[in-house]
Amino acid sequence: MKDEPGFDHEHHGQRHDSEHSGHDSEHDGHDHDHDHDHDHDHTLIVDRLPEGAWLVDPHGSEVLFKARAFGVLPVTAVFEDFTGELSVDSAGGVNGQLTVQTASLNSGWGKRDDTLRGAAYFDVDKYPEMIFRLEKIERSGSDHMDLSGSLQIQQNSTPLSMPAYVIAHGDHLHLEGQVMVGIDPAGLGWSKPFFVGDRLRLETALTLIRS
Repeated sequence: MKDEPGFDHEHHGQRHDSEHSGHDSEHDGHDHDHDHDHDHDHTLIVDRLPEGAWLVDPHGSEVLFKARAFGVLPVTAVFEDFTGELSVDSAGGVNGQLTVQTASLNSGWGKRDDTLRGAAYFDVDKYPEMIFRLEKIERSGSDHMDLSGSLQIQQNSTPLSMPAYVIAHGDHLHLEGQVMVGIDPAGLGWSKPFFVGDRLRLETALTLIRS
């Protein structure tokens, strides 16, 4: 799959690489490991999603980003308010949307959060939502599926693609993915290294239930 401009694709198993080996002490509880050693009740989907309508369960999900202040210090922020839905038709076609309330950002440091919510970054008063629109999930021939869509932050809508790990567990789906976003190539103009550097790692670990 071709890389989109402004994005670097990273394998799920590299979540704890040297670039992101540390986290803010306030966020040890936010970054969960989602390994893929599953018992017989769990099935890793690499072909086609189950047909039907699905809703994101916020209690079993997380949406966060990671970055580097000054290019060195790790910054992790979690979005605490989000909703999402997914529809899979009989042919395996999908559409869906994840809507994140930008004011719900929490990095554990009030001054930094106020700045990230302000006009220089998310500008939450003017743009209260960040939206990912899913366009396609298809088999990759490997241990994951390829997910693609678009990410809207403020007035900018940018193509996004990443490997996605989808795990079936009874009437639940667990979907995990991550992608590096280059701030300037994505047209966001957020390169202010005191609070956030010029790249963000967006991560999702979503639990979906049948609607």
